[in-house]
Amino acid sequence: MEPARPELPCGGYAALAVKAFGPNLPRLARLKHTSDPGNVLAYACPLPKAPMEQKLIVLVTGESCAGKDYCADVWVSVLTSVLAAHRLKARAEEHRPALSRYFKAQVRQRPRLPEEVFLRVVDEAVDAHVLFITGMRDEAPVPSLSHLVPGSRLLEVRVEASREQRQLRRGHGHADDEDGDKDGKEDGDKDDNSRPSFIFINESTGSEAATTFSQRHLLPLFDEQLRRLASMVRSVPDFPRPAIEFRHVLDISQQPGGLATCTSLLQSHFAGDWAKVDAVACCEIGGLVYASALAARVHVPLALIREAGKLPPPTVSVVKAPSHVSARASEETRFEMGCHVVPRGASVVVVDDVLATGKTLCAVLQLLRGAGIRAGDVSVMVVAEFPLHRGRQLLRSHGFGGVEIRSLLVFDGV
Repeated sequence: MEPARPELPCGGYAALAVKAFGPNLPRLARLKHTSDPGNVLAYACPLPKAPMEQKLIVLVTGESCAGKDYCADVWVSVLTSVLAAHRLKARAEEHRPALSRYFKAQVRQRPRLPEEVFLRVVDEAVDAHVLFITGMRDEAPVPSLSHLVPGSRLLEVRVEASREQRQLRRGHGHADDEDGDKDGKEDGDKDDNSRPSFIFINESTGSEAATTFSQRHLLPLFDEQLRRLASMVRSVPDFPRPAIEFRHVLDISQQPGGLATCTSLLQSHFAGDWAKVDAVACCEIGGLVYASALAARVHVPLALIREAGKLPPPTVSVVKAPSHVSARASEETRFEMGCHVVPRGASVVVVDDVLATGKTLCAVLQLLRGAGIRAGDVSVMVVAEFPLHRGRQLLRSHGFGGVEIRSLLVFDGV
């Protein structure tokens, strides 16, 4: 007769399971969430409900031999030296001409293949907090892919180099693709309806320029003030309707130091020169709270955009469709702005609290275009973005894909 085995309490099994799963724990947690979204088996396996930290995914794009893989390696090295607690991973996709032709042929048969490949790469690096992916050929990858990873911050960094530099690197074997295939478009054939998050000009030799770029543009994404700001966004379940988890972004302004922190981050994360900005535009209550404080901080006039009938004539107006998923109203409204508030050809920064479906922002951009402001002269700063609702894709479908958009926070869901 075998001796009786000692039984462990539930907590003991939980501790044992965590130790046994090891580095596979995040992957198993994601599988559990996918297979059991209702959490029916809540106590069957002690898996975390969500990743402990938001993932940053950087898509490094550009033409062949621009130095994408080299730059990604430098940026991983810089971030690793500073962010000791983060797991970083660089992933280079193959891009030989034969493979490219085969992939394009497969895409014609399976249009969603690029999305499947992207998700597979992300899933393979589920334990990494920062992921660099090189070799992608998708046009406007952030608008087209961000909804697939709504809980992550997805960026595109386009590496550019002159034709002479790329030919030199190819000739000396220091190239992303020794066969000379193009990842992107030919020289001079730029897509005006697409804009990467950042552009890195990779003309010099050595790693100094790439190191400086990462310190200036990538490290600020790990600013402790951003974490503090995110903690101020209260989550309200079943509001304003059942099954909606409302993120109270405006609540930031009602907390001690919240408005000042948010305004400071909006100022510092703007990629342009505030001295060259002619107006800060905002729409109704959500944008007005943060835009007015920012405009006062950077000493730039405020351009108010309001619902029709609330501003004296003369005005320029545009129809606005119902936007946010939590909105109750279904009828269309109209936005207006004073005709001479923003001079024709001015540089404008649009500030709003949320980017979700993109319909409100699209109406604002259409209004500015009607006032004589080119899309290339407009930048957008939002406090929180919800990629699940594909707001960037809607903007691109209306011809505003070339507008620069910066979001301080990224949230999954509503």
